[in-house]
Amino acid sequence: MKHWPRITVITPSFNQVDFLERTICSVLDQQYPVLEFFVIDGGSTDGSVDLIQHYAHQLDWWESAPDGGQTEALNKGLARATGDIIAFLNSDDLYLPHALRTVGQMMSGADGPRWVVGKCLHVDEEDEQIDVMFAKEPDSFAEYLMRTDGLLPQPSSFWSAELFDQCGGFDEALHPSFDYEWNCRLLAHGERPTIVDEPLAAFRVHAQAKGVAMADQFEPARQVVARRYARALSVAERLQLHRNLGYRQRLTAIDRANREGIEGLWSSVRRRPWWLASQEIRTALRSGDAAERKAA
Repeated sequence: MKHWPRITVITPSFNQVDFLERTICSVLDQQYPVLEFFVIDGGSTDGSVDLIQHYAHQLDWWESAPDGGQTEALNKGLARATGDIIAFLNSDDLYLPHALRTVGQMMSGADGPRWVVGKCLHVDEEDEQIDVMFAKEPDSFAEYLMRTDGLLPQPSSFWSAELFDQCGGFDEALHPSFDYEWNCRLLAHGERPTIVDEPLAAFRVHAQAKGVAMADQFEPARQVVARRYARALSVAERLQLHRNLGYRQRLTAIDRANREGIEGLWSSVRRRPWWLASQEIRTALRSGDAAERKAA
């Protein structure tokens, strides 16, 4: 290919020395001809800085300083990015071989897609594959807000820089689900992803991973996002979303009650419209019994 588009990859990191080198190497080993690569560390104390310094001559920019977390670090990178294509890869995830060339070739030219998403593998701490997440464009924006359709894995997502110019950066107030909000923002603007039927990246499953450590915060944050974009829906879709959110709120209350036990039960359900639930859900809320919740 004569003219490759420049790809900017941003890696935010904090105390991930066990995996960071594999992440960095998965980017550098792409041997993509026009790569801009940033590593933004939040002031790690586990040896990450020494590791980053070892690769500093192959990075276009890096820093290590206390910050407001992953989303702030990404927005720092976006402010410096000069790529035609933007992506971010967390410091425990991986790009698969030839991923950047596949994306660069697809997104080159004026007629190329502005948003590409591929399959994403799930791997363990030793890089062994556990599962695969298939990418799927949602049939409608409403179904994506209701979490009933559409799979857009973040590690295998790539965006045209034009989209950030038009839609802004990541929302730092939504740390648990800022990437979900970003997808919703694009969908609300009429953008649609182009799906690649091959794996481009790998998400690492381990105890300290954000998706594991913050699992109980994801659903409430996604409900906040859904309410934010409800106005983009038709009246009928808004009613459907309202019912969907009520059901999800009740399940969230049940999950929290089960985790916290009786002591935390009433503090959890007082803020939820649990009295509107079915008899099975009310029973589960009262007892904190996961089996009852499953029956509901």
